Amino acid sequence: MQARDAIFNKLASFASVVIMALPVGIACFIFGFLMKDNPCAFCWQERTAMILVALTALYIVRFGLKPKYIGALVWLGIYGAWMASVHTSINLGSDIGQGFSVKIMGAHTYTWALLVFVVVLVVVAALMMFLGNRFPGKPTQTPGNPALVKVVASVFLFVISGNIVQAFTQTGPPPFVGQDSPGRVSFNPKFMSWELDHWPTYGPDARGAYAISDPSYDQVNRTSPMFDGAALPVSAQQALPAAISSRITAIDYEPVSQRYAVVTSDMWVYILDNSLSRILTQAKIDGMYMIHISPLAGVAFTSENELVVLGDNKAFAKLVLQPDQTWEVNYRRFNESTDGIGESERGQFATVRAKLSYAAALAYDKDAEQLVTVTAANERGDNLVASRFALEDMTLSAEANFNLGGKQDRWMANLPMLTGYAIDGPHSFLLSGSAGEVLMMNTETGAIDHGIRLATPANPQGLVKVGNNLMTVAFDNGVNTLYRFEL
Repeated sequence: MQARDAIFNKLASFASVVIMALPVGIACFIFGFLMKDNPCAFCWQERTAMILVALTALYIVRFGLKPKYIGALVWLGIYGAWMASVHTSINLGSDIGQGFSVKIMGAHTYTWALLVFVVVLVVVAALMMFLGNRFPGKPTQTPGNPALVKVVASVFLFVISGNIVQAFTQTGPPPFVGQDSPGRVSFNPKFMSWELDHWPTYGPDARGAYAISDPSYDQVNRTSPMFDGAALPVSAQQALPAAISSRITAIDYEPVSQRYAVVTSDMWVYILDNSLSRILTQAKIDGMYMIHISPLAGVAFTSENELVVLGDNKAFAKLVLQPDQTWEVNYRRFNESTDGIGESERGQFATVRAKLSYAAALAYDKDAEQLVTVTAANERGDNLVASRFALEDMTLSAEANFNLGGKQDRWMANLPMLTGYAIDGPHSFLLSGSAGEVLMMNTETGAIDHGIRLATPANPQGLVKVGNNLMTVAFDNGVNTLYRFEL
């Protein structure tokens, strides 16, 4: 048993000196004092956890291996790994070489912090397996190999002293906390920054500061029209098939096959004939299969027998209309379906300007062979964004904020919910469902110079242009009603 104690002491001492001398010591003295690299708030959390791991190892050397020390190592490993994971995830999807701070062997420092804590957890697990069913007894008053213990304790005190100097000069004493983008290390008070901006805040949403409310299809806050003028009267209206029992959120038309496609807020896709009176085929998308697709907000034909449906989380599914497609073939992709419709691909649109916004509508630009999405208004008040994706690889091709020129201030103070989108060559039509207005946009330049008021019920969803007619749908008293407007 004494031989085992000596082994544990040496291992714990080695672990303590490695953690303090390498990740913590290098970060403080080489990166900090020599290279002037200052830790951010996340870095300090990770460094503090490493210091406490090393201190726990010293306690094991002095007082023996006890369950409470193992528990402390597990807690510290989990906490440190969590902090490093959050830190790493900020730039996980960045382009090659991008990130924060310096790189070691191609990986940024916070990535190595995640590795350190994973190793701590693996070592603790291996240690528990090695122990079997009992812990070693209490060590003698003087630990074995006292020279090694003194060396380890000296390294610990030296490194922690450097960190104390760096922390109190660059970050400040409590209650000051770390910065998100710290400047270079400087001992000139003029360049030191002590901040209180990053104390944690708590809310009901697990996404924290990135929380955005999910779009509502039944309750859309009214906004004022951007352009004046008399409302365009309804030229005709039509009740859609009663089998479509939930709210239609988007509609599109394919002129060659003369078929319509509509999607609903509860994940149904319906293909209708040219008269909009008969359902040809239908499918209920399984939004939880593989890639999560949240409630459908857009649909667009890309060819005679192919279409794309879009969830408001910018996840999409490519669908095909072919006789050999059955529900058995598409069992994993559809909760229910009739024959003649299937899914060929599922993916997610990656955006830049629109990253923190949901999508509200989808259209297909046939001339450019690009799918175009527009974002939904939200409580952050960010400008609405149009994003273009090449049909060839479904990758972002262009992205731009909406700009209404002289009406920009009014636009930003009165952002509408755009619930429909149609592209007809050089002309684009954007349905402001919250204002009952169609905004006319130049497809190539993105300029919006006028609008058309529509005499529709509140909260129309979806927009399609067929010939000289604009059509939209409203969910009136549980019935989807199509409204036609002649231009």
